[in-house]
Amino acid sequence: MSNEQYFGPEQPGLNDNKGDKSWMTTILLALFLGPLGIHRFYTGYVWIGVVQLVLTLTGIGSLISVIWALVDLISIAINKFQDAKGNDLVGENPGCGMIVLILLGVSALLAVVGTISSLWSVFLPH
Repeated sequence: MSNEQYFGPEQPGLNDNKGDKSWMTTILLALFLGPLGIHRFYTGYVWIGVVQLVLTLTGIGSLISVIWALVDLISIAINKFQDAKGNDLVGENPGCGMIVLILLGVSALLAVVGTISSLWSVFLPH
């Protein structure tokens, strides 16, 4: 039995949950301007964008904002991020998502190595 027998003929657009916000644009904004919340403004989450922007610019919650941006970046990369209307981002590409996650992992590794080398130079005599 087909779905048509249970639910009637499929109507285009009825089950579409696609919005008008680009996946690629959103992930690039999150990657380069994430702590500022620019990707949140783009996807319609204006108040969340304002909170992230204020946290970053005041310095009070910069670390919180950076962690928040990383969580957003990962959720965008694995296609779990929606716009403010609850629509999925258009142009999702799981292959690109995996590439972004790999780059994020490499960046985190380089940050750890950089931190260790900085601490090494501070605490060890020359």
